[in-house]
Amino acid sequence: MSKLATLLRYLNTPKRYSSRKKIAKIQNKAVMKHIKFVRQNSKFYRDLWQGYTDEDWRDFPIIDKAVMMENLQDLITVDLDIANARDLAERAEKSRDFSSKIGPYTIGFSSGTSGFRGMHIVSESEQAAWAGFMLARGLGSSILGKYRIGLVLRANSNTFESIGSNRIKFQFYDLMKPVDQLHQEILKGDLDILICPPSVLSYFVDIKSELRVKRIISVAEVLEDVDRKKIESHFGLTLNQFYSSTEGEIAATCEHGTLHLNEGLMVIQKEWLDEKKGWYHPIITDFRRKSQPIIRYRLNDILVASKENCPCGDAREVISSIMGRSDDVFHLPKHDGGTELVVPDLIRRAIMQMSDKITDYIAIQKSPNQIEIQIKPDNLEDLSMTGFNDLWQSKNIQPPKLEIKPYTHIPSATKLRRIYRQFN
Repeated sequence: MSKLATLLRYLNTPKRYSSRKKIAKIQNKAVMKHIKFVRQNSKFYRDLWQGYTDEDWRDFPIIDKAVMMENLQDLITVDLDIANARDLAERAEKSRDFSSKIGPYTIGFSSGTSGFRGMHIVSESEQAAWAGFMLARGLGSSILGKYRIGLVLRANSNTFESIGSNRIKFQFYDLMKPVDQLHQEILKGDLDILICPPSVLSYFVDIKSELRVKRIISVAEVLEDVDRKKIESHFGLTLNQFYSSTEGEIAATCEHGTLHLNEGLMVIQKEWLDEKKGWYHPIITDFRRKSQPIIRYRLNDILVASKENCPCGDAREVISSIMGRSDDVFHLPKHDGGTELVVPDLIRRAIMQMSDKITDYIAIQKSPNQIEIQIKPDNLEDLSMTGFNDLWQSKNIQPPKLEIKPYTHIPSATKLRRIYRQFN
């Protein structure tokens, strides 16, 4: 059943949409049907939407991860004990055996990089449909071909075993293992497609890996331009990307490498942070996810809307970059006593102006007046602080202490966060 559902979803996933009008029509019809189901089967949402009609869905109250986790037992639409589900997920994390389920439901945790761990509950049918969608966006050619697909992930999913066949084989590579061991295992895998975090791919470039595949897809971490360029140059391939989270599959690249929102799966409304610059928090309503409904859910990611149309002709909206999370924004004291919020992109630009020899970096705001900057290679000379000095001056910021240190991140199950704040 799962293989058939995956194939049907693959065949029914359009490569592109011809117009915004068509997208809106599909979304509204799907959301209205979904709202009726959720209102009937989720106590949490039914109570939350009291006083709202189904037609008011665009204005329903917004929730976030904290609200969802606090109310998860009443939010889900399936007969499942959340305490038991959490115990199962914790045992799987410790044993690294992710095959166990509760009935038809797979349970898992998010990585916890936003401060606390989210939990996801997905049914077999939802998994199969997800797999069909990802194959449609990720294979790059016909599903009738033969593929060996390597997945370098923090946790495995029994989805891949259930949809694997003689033609499409999945191999899971556990990020908990030492990265050099992972590299050797991947080399022996004779893969066609590698799905992998960009920090791991960047490490493979640094060690001059002889790995050769037909397609590479970046997942799980924010893909920075500094990584994209070095990875594409080394492997001689366009680096594709899946932008996903515990809350859903939010965007994927087309054949031009442009990141399009997955508007055939969800409605993505914008909570503007700076409309002129295109910065916003996405408010997502996933109209295909039933077991654990995601409706008017605010992500703390900061996306950058593109002002350009993609030459692929797809009407789905384009995002030019994923800037980071709201808790990646630096809080810096101003000369007048106030606090200036500095988004990661401005810190990134200042770092890259320090030297054209920088290949990797991390910036951590340790306190209001202290920023640690880790760069690779070590011991670079004649570092320029012009970018930082211009930033402080333009925003009337009291110049913080900048500490330059060697780069320390080793690719592992811990997601790479290049720019983040360490204090509240």
